[in-house]
Amino acid sequence: MATSDRIRDLAVLRLTGATRWQVLRLTGAEALTVVAAGTLLGLLAAVVNLAGMWSALALLSVRPAPTLPWQALGTTAAACALLAVVSATLPAAIALRRRPVELAGVRE
Repeated sequence: MATSDRIRDLAVLRLTGATRWQVLRLTGAEALTVVAAGTLLGLLAAVVNLAGMWSALALLSVRPAPTLPWQALGTTAAACALLAVVSATLPAAIALRRRPVELAGVRE
């Protein structure tokens, strides 16, 4: 759905001299950037939550060792990255099969 909204943008990139693979790499890089931002924000939320729980337990004289399941977090982030790249580049690749001149005239 996002690709259908950006067909004209992709066509302009092609008309200005970008190759099909450059446009697809750009689309994949944008997807990875979104996943990285989401991962960092999620990690920040987890750290803030763990810090609050740690300080609340410290008031009760309990010394917990807050830990994060790093392997599960990394696997989840990698799966999200793979899914995002495939979901972004596949529709873009299909849309880029048409000539850029035809795509530039598409109405949104």
